[in-house]
Amino acid sequence: MTVSAFTFAVDDGSTNVKVSWIESTQLKTIISPNSFRKDWKSAALRRDKKVFNYTIGTTKYTYDATSDKALETTHVDYQYDDLNLLGVHHALLQTGVTPCPVRLVVTLPITEFYNAEDCQRNEANIEKKRQNLMREISLNKGDLFEVVDVVVMPESVPAVLSTLMDSNCNEFTRSLVVDCGGTTLDMGVVVGEFDDVSAVYGNKEIGVSMVTDAARKALAAADSDASYLVANELIKRRYDMDFVREVVNDESQIDVILTKIENKIQELGTSVAYEAKKFAKNPNRVYLVGGGASLIAPALKEAYATLGERVVLINDAQSALARELCMYHSDFDELEVAPESLIEVEDE
Repeated sequence: MTVSAFTFAVDDGSTNVKVSWIESTQLKTIISPNSFRKDWKSAALRRDKKVFNYTIGTTKYTYDATSDKALETTHVDYQYDDLNLLGVHHALLQTGVTPCPVRLVVTLPITEFYNAEDCQRNEANIEKKRQNLMREISLNKGDLFEVVDVVVMPESVPAVLSTLMDSNCNEFTRSLVVDCGGTTLDMGVVVGEFDDVSAVYGNKEIGVSMVTDAARKALAAADSDASYLVANELIKRRYDMDFVREVVNDESQIDVILTKIENKIQELGTSVAYEAKKFAKNPNRVYLVGGGASLIAPALKEAYATLGERVVLINDAQSALARELCMYHSDFDELEVAPESLIEVEDE
């Protein structure tokens, strides 16, 4: 029997899970932060607030945006563990789609998707990722989506598919795609309008987690222990002093904390630029995607200064990969997809 399944494209990164889907010819996207701890939460006092208590095997987990006991996801093993399964199912629930059988198009970092020695698909890792997301999981007092199929794709290069198709580049143009995520740095060189992918490279030691870890340590030193989600929000909103003061208890440490964050951002940019130049010294274009794209953009623009405006920060870079995978795997080949709707996800 063939099961009719709704398709979601899921860029299940370690820091945030990005989900795109097509509803009534409109492309929709959500960004759902990862912040889970063990054990369950008690019921919320406010009726408009939901509590998400999950069980995998015999282990209980809950979504907790602010807990300093939130479990670490900034490691490559996250791709195959309980937290990945939790992150994907929790993100699906934020879409507003009624739970139903679903087909997932998910991602793996380039270093996991390809074998280092021959650049061929690592079938063992791909199957491991598939099986992880096919596992049983339950939601207390709620229904979850039934995952009936999982397709695994590599990170980074698919994120610029439509951009390249509309770029008027020729068949000899070499475009470097740089995807800086929470845990990994993925890069690929694309020839022409996606005529070929001539080379791929990944580094699982470089990612935004370098900045996140520094922010959490600085906050802890200022009596302001925070979850990874809060630390990442501080990095994103570091120029919003009202938010900064709300997060930092010892306000005398604010300048120290912000300085440490800025120093780590510069260090991240320098590291990415060095790896990029080593991988692709003189591409014709550079495209920046991923959650850390805006942080590394100044360093990459400096590293490839002669390219000028051909060093491009993709719009909504964090969710670009999920959007492109959704359109590529869509069943609506004959329909024109309406402009995208980015749906806000509230912290419960």
